[in-house]
Amino acid sequence: MFGFFRKKESGAEPPLKKKVKDMKCRRISFVDCDLAELEGDMRQSCTAVLKLTPVNYYAVKNSYISALVYTSEDYEENYIQFKRVENEHMTDESEIYALDKITMSKALAKVGIIIDLDRAASRGSE
Repeated sequence: MFGFFRKKESGAEPPLKKKVKDMKCRRISFVDCDLAELEGDMRQSCTAVLKLTPVNYYAVKNSYISALVYTSEDYEENYIQFKRVENEHMTDESEIYALDKITMSKALAKVGIIIDLDRAASRGSE
């Protein structure tokens, strides 16, 4: 009966997942593609994220790739995770990949989020 009140095991969650929980998260929807192929490309180079096309806001979205972009306050640490969504249900999920700040800035610019990296770096060092 008191099993409800047991603490979760501290080693159950990978350290990277714990780290990204404290970072700012943005959710971006991209046009559907082969998630396995995207993962292979991301293992080769983080610039593969720039090949993705953002979903048109007004388009009907039965299936798409949802990207969770995690950023630190000064944009020095950036991570991305992809989730394939079909009919509003997540069907597949990738591992978490690191992004350099230039690639992350370009990826966010594709969806209209412009970041001044010089200003962010000076703000983070204060």
